[in-house]
This record gives sequence, structure tokens and C-alpha cells, in this order.
Amino acid sequence: MMTLFAICFFVGLALTLLITFFGGDISEFHVDSGMHAHAGPSFFNLSSILASLTVFGGVGYMLGSIGMTSLILIMLIAIAAGLLIGWFFFLFYAKVIYKHDHSMKESDFDLQGQLGQLSVPIHEKGTGEMKFVLQGTTRAISVKSEQGESIKKGAKVVVLHVDKGVATVVEFNE
Repeated sequence: MMTLFAICFFVGLALTLLITFFGGDISEFHVDSGMHAHAGPSFFNLSSILASLTVFGGVGYMLGSIGMTSLILIMLIAIAAGLLIGWFFFLFYAKVIYKHDHSMKESDFDLQGQLGQLSVPIHEKGTGEMKFVLQGTTRAISVKSEQGESIKKGAKVVVLHVDKGVATVVEFNE
């Protein structure tokens, strides 16, 4: 049983160090419930799981090393300690880290109705390029006119829809 505790401790510690020093988003690992609404953080995030695993292994190993002989009691204490520390990591994650996470939603990238300006003119039945600002960043996209007509460079246009990376636009009349 001591081997299990040692493996849990060292695997948890090694993964924690790898993620800390080589990157990795601690919010990306979660259990998928089938629902994709982002109502809040999940207890099953990577930092909580790794903290639980590491503490479970460490406490179990220490209790076995100091001479505690009841395997059931060692397991119960190690599980309780792992869950408690995992819960503290979750609280830290939920109150400090997640609170300041302003992840973008899919709707933030919907270009329908987006106003922009042509940086490359659209020639008859051809494509051009539109520049626009989205989420504070200037972006560009290939565009074609709805009726296949020419639109001059610098004209303001509105996106009707996007298909295969090319936006269909109409000239914007104020």
C-alpha cells in the first residue's frame, strides 16, 4: 500500500511541477457534463485534482511510515486530507482565478452585422478584404459582395454572413 501512496504523491507532484513550469491552463481540464454553459468553475479542475492526489499520497505515505497499522484508518485520513486540500484549491481557484477570467464566448466571434471598411476593393464577382475591429483588435477577412457588384476601396460594408471563411457583404449606407 505504501507503493500506491508513493506513486500518487510523486505523480501528483511531477504533474504539478510540469504544468507550473512548462505551462498549461489549469481551467482546461474538467469533467464534461454534456452541457456547455459556463455557469462557473468545476471542482474537477486540474489544480484541485492534482492537489488532492498529491496530498492523498503524501499523507498516506507519512501515516504508514510513522507506524500507523490500520490500513482502513490510513486510507480514510489520506482521502479526507486529499479532499480537504482539493477543496481549498477549488475555493482559491473559484474566488481568485476564475473571478477574473473573462473567456470569450462563441457569440463574440459572430460577424453577422459587423461593420468594416474595405482595405482591398471588391471587383465584379471577385473578392476583396475588409478590416474591422472585434474585441479591441483590428482584424481582416476576405469578402465578396452579395450581388457580385464592385465596391471601391475604403467603402464601409456590413457582413451578412460568413461561409468557408469568406464574408458576404453589402455596402453600408448611413
